[in-house]
Amino acid sequence: MSNRRSRMPKSRVTALAALAVSLPLALAAPALAVPAGPRPPASTAVPATGSAAAAAPAPHGRAVPAIPTGSVVQNGVPELTGAASPVTTRFTATLPAGTTGRVSALLAFDPDQLPGAGVTSWRVATRLHASCSVNRGPYQACDWTADIPSDDDPLASYLRVPLPAADAGGTITYDVRMSADYGALPEDQLLHGWMEVTDADGNALAVGGAQIQYRTGVMPAAYRGALYARDTAGVLWRYEGNDTYLTHVPLKPRARVGGGWNAYTAIVPLGGQSADAQGDLVARDKAGVLWYYAHSGNPAQPFKPRVKVGGGWNAYTALSAISGERYRAGDLVARDRSGTLWRYRATGNPARPFAARLKVGGGWNAYTSITAYGGGVVARDAAGVLWSYWPAIDPHATDPFMPRLKVGGGWNAYTAFSGTMIGHYGSGDSLFARDRSGRLWWYDEAMLGVPGARTSVGAGWNIYTVLF
Repeated sequence: MSNRRSRMPKSRVTALAALAVSLPLALAAPALAVPAGPRPPASTAVPATGSAAAAAPAPHGRAVPAIPTGSVVQNGVPELTGAASPVTTRFTATLPAGTTGRVSALLAFDPDQLPGAGVTSWRVATRLHASCSVNRGPYQACDWTADIPSDDDPLASYLRVPLPAADAGGTITYDVRMSADYGALPEDQLLHGWMEVTDADGNALAVGGAQIQYRTGVMPAAYRGALYARDTAGVLWRYEGNDTYLTHVPLKPRARVGGGWNAYTAIVPLGGQSADAQGDLVARDKAGVLWYYAHSGNPAQPFKPRVKVGGGWNAYTALSAISGERYRAGDLVARDRSGTLWRYRATGNPARPFAARLKVGGGWNAYTSITAYGGGVVARDAAGVLWSYWPAIDPHATDPFMPRLKVGGGWNAYTAFSGTMIGHYGSGDSLFARDRSGRLWWYDEAMLGVPGARTSVGAGWNIYTVLF
């Protein structure tokens, strides 16, 4: 695409926007009910020069240039659902008689219709994917793109897809196969735009309206966390997280994992546990032997058979994990009886999962609870004050934490904690806390490393001896 083509004059952008608004059927919500067929209603085509649409005044009083005599018609409105299978929409361009040479095409959507609050056209473009076919030929990549606003290029901030160049003909068909990541847009939305076909000099040949109906879809399991709980009989249970944008209930009904987990005096997840059975853990038995459970990727059996790490782990009075990320095992931190905290870096090898220990520092006997949270830990002192240790900027530093931050008092009301990925988009920074009556509370994040307001999950959680 030539520079002249990419730097469309503001007057033509204004004209195209005014034209798109003037297409009543192509840009009206009822068009979603129009079934796909060999030809859409004729009224979706661009009016010829001299029509009422051509005479429509532009915003701010600017005159609208003459509309090209060619037309572009979209065959139906595609429903693009986040994290679902690709969908295809077809555009048929009818060029003015006698057009020759190579032509280019552009599909564009005005960024002003996006919901704001950080949902920029650039952000949306990174979560959309497309391939294109011209005249029913082979598909080829045609990426979504968007840039920061620019006075030099009025289209810079538009959400757009440059389509493959083609030889001119009476009609040209463009098939655009598109898919979207979950969360490409925060809610269902009908996007309005246009397609323009130009010649080698950037002169407009044909233009017409375009629509895409985006549906949020169902949050994939990889984006949702999981909470595990061991009951008094030693049975391990698994609670998948819900899509907390659609419901205020954070957990699905529990599913049984298996028995025998009373053999362990400590169970520590290494990084986030997700609903698609990602996330490893370690467990220390009564003899002080540490065992490694690698994730399986199978929610029905979320862990592979255990692998022995080694003995001597009864030397530690608390175990936790730090810097855990989805699909990556976190490092293990362990407090000895003198109150010294040690760090065991993850190697990525389940057969030898940890490197030699590194000393973090002393004074950790001040805490009665140390819980993995948001890549770092939260620690409760004897007075019931909760402190947050956010991960250090340098992940290779011996001390893995930034200076501690006071969260607040009153946390002695709780008998168990678990940091989880059950939050907005599996953020990895939500905290569950069980009070003495057995009621479970859910804290989503308020700021980095600090829990926000709590939500009651429900009562009866005193049947569990461990939450993680």
